[in-house]
Amino acid sequence: MKILFTLGVYQKDRPERWASKHSVFAGLSNSLAKLGHDIFFYCNKKSVKPRFITANDRYYFEGEASLAEVVTKHDIRCVVIWGGRTAADDRVRSECPADTKFVYAEAGWFPQSRTCYFSDFGTNASARFVMEGLVPHQFDKPKFMRARRKILLSSIGFLNYVKLGEFFQTKKFDSSKPIFVPLQDEADTNIVLSSPVEKMADFINTLVARYPTVQFVVRPHPRASYTDLPLHANVSYQSAQISPYTHFAEYGGVVGINSTMLLQYALLGVPVAGVGQGIATGSGAYFDLPYDQLPEQLDEITYDINSSAKFFDYLLRNKQLDVKKLRNAKYVSKSYLMRNFSI
Repeated sequence: MKILFTLGVYQKDRPERWASKHSVFAGLSNSLAKLGHDIFFYCNKKSVKPRFITANDRYYFEGEASLAEVVTKHDIRCVVIWGGRTAADDRVRSECPADTKFVYAEAGWFPQSRTCYFSDFGTNASARFVMEGLVPHQFDKPKFMRARRKILLSSIGFLNYVKLGEFFQTKKFDSSKPIFVPLQDEADTNIVLSSPVEKMADFINTLVARYPTVQFVVRPHPRASYTDLPLHANVSYQSAQISPYTHFAEYGGVVGINSTMLLQYALLGVPVAGVGQGIATGSGAYFDLPYDQLPEQLDEITYDINSSAKFFDYLLRNKQLDVKKLRNAKYVSKSYLMRNFSI
């Protein structure tokens, strides 16, 4: 198959953000080439890192050649897009033939920095895991617990891991303890398209107004810039420079907006409530919190984590892929990617 990887095409807002994804696509494209596929790249010049471009690579750049010309010239059958939910991505799709196959990529979850996933349908709130393999996936508790243990040991360390409570138990908020609130980047596509909250200051003010006696620990997103985060007597701000898990055992729950950190805390076994639409919405991984009908007390939030065990197992052992291993053709050939890159 002739496959075209795109990076930052037609993106006007900080196209350099896509450069961090170049290593993912470079690794995967290398393996796909070894497996017999013809590989091409079409990119915004600000969205690539020169060290990942080799003499054998076939790269085209926005402004020097048109996307439609590249697709037609090489009879491209499949186009890979990171994210896929922006207006720029809509333009990419519109300039490709109607029978073009699209594959979408996004960062994974455990941890986000070293994993990724691919989908024929879309990413984040547009993903359709039920249709992509969740239904036939066989939950294996011992394998799940081993995978969970490996991930948590790397994120919180052995001493904290042995202090964790039982994962498979009903989760209930305890507002006598601080409630952790991880913020999102307001420019993130998930906030723009899938959240009832646009401004993080509004989110904080709403929580404080609804729960004036609760202590909140708010963590700004490390890549976001805020100018109007409010000051309240019951709100403290955690530096984004320290590990988000530094005080996890002290929290009585976590409230956030379709953030990857919600899944990461849920995997710890901490009670979690999420606002907005995301990949975990309706899965039982955490409590789906209706923003327009917040409960009178956070302690009213309770849910059974057992219903989401298969979902977590699917994410850990099937859906998310190790970014470094994508350069290994054998690893790729044994993954679900063979279904994505076939017609």
